[in-house]
Amino acid sequence: MATTEGNMENIVRSIRQTYPVSDEALAALTSRMRRVDVAKGVTLVRSGDVCHEVYFIEKGITRSVFHHDGVETTTWFSMEGDVTFGMDSLYYNSRSVESVETLERCTLFTVTNSVLDDLYHRHIDIANWGRVLHQNVNKVLSHAFADRLQLTPAERYEQFLKKFPGLVNRVKLRYVADFLGISIYTLSRIRASI
Repeated sequence: MATTEGNMENIVRSIRQTYPVSDEALAALTSRMRRVDVAKGVTLVRSGDVCHEVYFIEKGITRSVFHHDGVETTTWFSMEGDVTFGMDSLYYNSRSVESVETLERCTLFTVTNSVLDDLYHRHIDIANWGRVLHQNVNKVLSHAFADRLQLTPAERYEQFLKKFPGLVNRVKLRYVADFLGISIYTLSRIRASI
């Protein structure tokens, strides 16, 4: 079902904060989106599958998860205004190495990978928005990796609170500990000392 951007306040605000997309290009993008309301605990992207959609989050939170030898590692959180997808599926049309699951009831707007790719070709400002969006996420991910190597667990938690304000009150603490590379016991101790 096509929607209007009036239903997408968080998404539109985030797109415009990331890059000055023209009204024409934004309308081309939003008119191709389909709204879906998803319950908590739903897997949007399954590791090992090719995902053919990109999810724009109007309301709710998702987490990206890497699975290895029966162990889950939280690699990213996405919330209102963010975009989530299977990276390998979007860029290479191959199987996703991560899963994405909803941590709250979510209102999402989806667009297929092929439609988004077509919009990249037709609207340079959408292509530039995508480029800047991915540059920004890559920067946060590389800093998070460096933080794991250089900062104490308490300093990592402080950085997390700055980068993801309010998130710690909306998700399970074990996911936060996992993302930070520390034990739930260490995270509880850090939180008690603040």
